[in-house]
Amino acid sequence: MTTRSDLLELTPEALMALSNAGFVKRAQKEVAEGKLPELTEHDDGRVDATFGDSNQVSFPMGKTLRDATCSCPASSMCRHRVTLVLAYQALHAAGVDDTQPPAVSAGWSPARFSQQLNEVPLSVITRAKKLVQGSVVVQLSKGSGAQATPSARLPMCDVRFFSRSSLAHARCDCIQETICEHIVLAVWGFEQAELSQPDFQQLTLQINVPDGAQTGLNALFEQPEAVLLQTALDKLLLKLWSDGSSQPDTAIKPLMAEASRHAQQLQWRWISESLDDIQQGIADQHHRSSRYHPVDFLQRISGLSARLAAARHMDLQAQQQTLPRLPAAEIVGLGVKGEIQMEHLKLVSLGGRYWADEQQEGVKLIFTDPDSQALMVIERQWPKNSGPQGMATPIGSRRVAGHSVIKLAASQVITNAAKRRANGALDIASGKQYTSVLPLSSRAWELLGGPLRQPDAAALKRHLQQVLPDFVRPRQPIEQLHILPVSEVLDWRWDPALQCLQIDILSGEESDEADNYVTVSLNYDIAAPQAIEALARAMLTPATPPRLISGKVKIESGKLFIEPLAIASDTQICSLCADEVEAFPMDRQADLQQRSGVQQTLVETETLLAQWLQQGIRHQGGRGGDRVAMLAEALHGYGLIQLAEWLNELPDRMRANNHRELVHPLMMIYQTLRLVKDQHNGLRE
Repeated sequence: MTTRSDLLELTPEALMALSNAGFVKRAQKEVAEGKLPELTEHDDGRVDATFGDSNQVSFPMGKTLRDATCSCPASSMCRHRVTLVLAYQALHAAGVDDTQPPAVSAGWSPARFSQQLNEVPLSVITRAKKLVQGSVVVQLSKGSGAQATPSARLPMCDVRFFSRSSLAHARCDCIQETICEHIVLAVWGFEQAELSQPDFQQLTLQINVPDGAQTGLNALFEQPEAVLLQTALDKLLLKLWSDGSSQPDTAIKPLMAEASRHAQQLQWRWISESLDDIQQGIADQHHRSSRYHPVDFLQRISGLSARLAAARHMDLQAQQQTLPRLPAAEIVGLGVKGEIQMEHLKLVSLGGRYWADEQQEGVKLIFTDPDSQALMVIERQWPKNSGPQGMATPIGSRRVAGHSVIKLAASQVITNAAKRRANGALDIASGKQYTSVLPLSSRAWELLGGPLRQPDAAALKRHLQQVLPDFVRPRQPIEQLHILPVSEVLDWRWDPALQCLQIDILSGEESDEADNYVTVSLNYDIAAPQAIEALARAMLTPATPPRLISGKVKIESGKLFIEPLAIASDTQICSLCADEVEAFPMDRQADLQQRSGVQQTLVETETLLAQWLQQGIRHQGGRGGDRVAMLAEALHGYGLIQLAEWLNELPDRMRANNHRELVHPLMMIYQTLRLVKDQHNGLRE
């Protein structure tokens, strides 16, 4: 009799990923109550189960849970198949025979499945090889602990390996229910990684077909189309910096279109997405959208240049036969597909954000897949005053996928009708038969893990200080979003001039108060006028103290700040997407503009650069140079000598008729300034 070690290796978490949480919980309950089916084990490894309701399940060796057959009316997955696995584990744990699965070490690699790929249909292997020709980059992780789950993050989907002995139990979140080309790519990736760095725990690499044929070795930036792209981008950036982003878009659109065309020809997805993002930022500025902020737009422009510079550097390293930390193809998004159909997607809401401009209003709803921790965003927009008889419709009452925005902002979604785009944007088709929307349990976030949910503020600081810059990572729907525990609310204050509410909290042990001190900060937004009140009620009501908070985080002067999206208490998860909230007395007024001298100088320098980008260098005249000299002198006094020297070089470049040599130094200054401003905590006053 053959012991099914693959069934013994499937944890409850794995079974939830392979089926769903409802089936697993019901099966666990029946097994705990002793309602076990009658199991029959065959010499060929097949396990049959007969249940009390007369239904029968047959689970052959080498097959996945969905391949098992059941006599019940369910069309695909059912609780009987899950119960068979748990019952099999329970019987073997009780010692039905002396056969025990071999002991395994904590760490393992799916490279061991390379031989099992011989059993995969040739058509699947062919599709995988075709994908490799498009220069696929994969992020590999072996996981940790005795029940480690190795995973592979591909550009458009995630693969996880739940069994050490059977490839059949690997799961990809694409629409295919059997072993797909993405699982094949993941195995090839682990096999390649074991050959180059056998002791790795996490590694990013460009996949090659394991037969020895090398791909992606040609210099990316030596392609004629890449040269044309760089030329087009140089023209675009020069036009923006010289004349400003506030100039009529008729002068910018042709340059933007040319650069986008070359990026699409090269299939550099993250460059194309960055250009789309910049174009949206220009439109937001012209339409006076609440989404537009000059510093944010400066970051988009600078991030595009930094991404190309980093990719060029890594590409040069690869040509010199030096293994780069990140493949250039990963940085530019080479070959990343535009859209993929998702199979049985589970989503947990992390909150949302409203926006509005002169003509339209919209919402950005943020979700995470609890299995892969991937962030996804649903965005919608509507013309203003498009309600019945011209009456204004609150954004929260608008409908997305057949449900109200307020409902979706604090919900759990289970759908078979979702498509995910490369930038994390999600589209869910309407139809109750494909999508279920359930209230979000107050404990829903506790099922999430790192790096999304951090144990305390000190751990989050360490993570932020180690994470790669955003301009080399794959494009994200929202950057640096995390969940933190709220141990205690310490103090709060309201600045009526800045229209900003700040709440000081402790996130972690009190003994580490200095490291676990966090400031929750939210500015008034005309598109979401009730968000401030909702935050105050959720954080400062003694009867329902907050336990967890989600939001965008940053480090400034060594201090951790979070811009909140939603707050969880013992009774509910409250999204700041709200249309009506009872007023909260803002009786603790304070001046929040006070900063240290060096931080004030850094902020003023950043603001000046953003102003130049918006108004244009050619329109600054002599006043721009005078302001630069004052800021450079102040930075020099704080010990930032190199940054001061770069600033001092700008006035001469600004006075020149040709601003072409000015663009690159401006980008370099901003990226350096951003690094110092966000990370440095030891500047000399």
